[in-house]
Amino acid sequence: MKPGTHFEYNANHLGEMGFEIYTVYKYPLMDSNKLLESVWSQPRSLIGGQMAVESSYYTHAISSSQAMGLLQLKNTTATDVYVYNLFDPYDNLKGALEYHGYLRRLFNDEKLQLVAYHDGPTAVMAGVISPGGEAYYQKVKKAQESYKNTKIYSPYFLKGGIYFDKNRVLTTDLAGGIAYRKLELYGDVSLGINTNQLIDSNTNFLDFGFDYSLLYAPRTYFAFGFSGDPLPSNLIFRIGFPWQNFILTVFDNPQIIYKHQLTKNFATRISLSTDKLLLSGYYTISNLDLFVGYEIFDKSINVGFRIR
Repeated sequence: MKPGTHFEYNANHLGEMGFEIYTVYKYPLMDSNKLLESVWSQPRSLIGGQMAVESSYYTHAISSSQAMGLLQLKNTTATDVYVYNLFDPYDNLKGALEYHGYLRRLFNDEKLQLVAYHDGPTAVMAGVISPGGEAYYQKVKKAQESYKNTKIYSPYFLKGGIYFDKNRVLTTDLAGGIAYRKLELYGDVSLGINTNQLIDSNTNFLDFGFDYSLLYAPRTYFAFGFSGDPLPSNLIFRIGFPWQNFILTVFDNPQIIYKHQLTKNFATRISLSTDKLLLSGYYTISNLDLFVGYEIFDKSINVGFRIR
């Protein structure tokens, strides 16, 4: 998700409901000059200015056309130049420099090189410079002139939630996560209160839970790792991109989650575990996501919304 604060509510006709509030933040990963030390084939200030225009120095930026990372490369381009994880700043920079080198050899002209980075080389070879390409060139050159050392940012998030299930168990939840180059770490602490046992004066009405997940992403579209509480008990595999992926958990708590962003405004999600099969869809209107789903095993209709 994009940086910002999100509030989410969901409920079903069985009386279950949940509230969540979470914020995605940026933290300083490194100095931009430190990253640009590996740049030799282009002016460093040019690449620094281009990062400002493309992503505002945010490693996990994703455009509406599904370009990714600091210098907004698409996966097809990354594959052509043997770049692996576009959310890793060094990989992304390497891919952009390889692409710039190709465009410079093709045109031997800095303006055409930058326009082709934006419009694609085919259009420029045909002698066409679009208004968008011209505007992009001017933005990058202006950013180059004003470039100075700044921070490269990556995401982390914090989340709090309150849930009430059909067994009258009230659960509070605190969670967080952080991305560092090709690593992702997530943690979750929960406290469950069984109101039935509390009413009956049963001393076992509290249930404390803790778990974490650590993932390594050697490819933009593939990550693997494990989760535990505290000893590792599950293997996790994520296959695909942020807009379309499978998340597979095996061993202790087997689960499959499939997400597919069908259009800019509509996404589907399927979640399957040992006791749940939820089919759902999300529709986005401006900063509001509307949710509707059907849980097969419980035969329950789920509805909710998320506000950013």
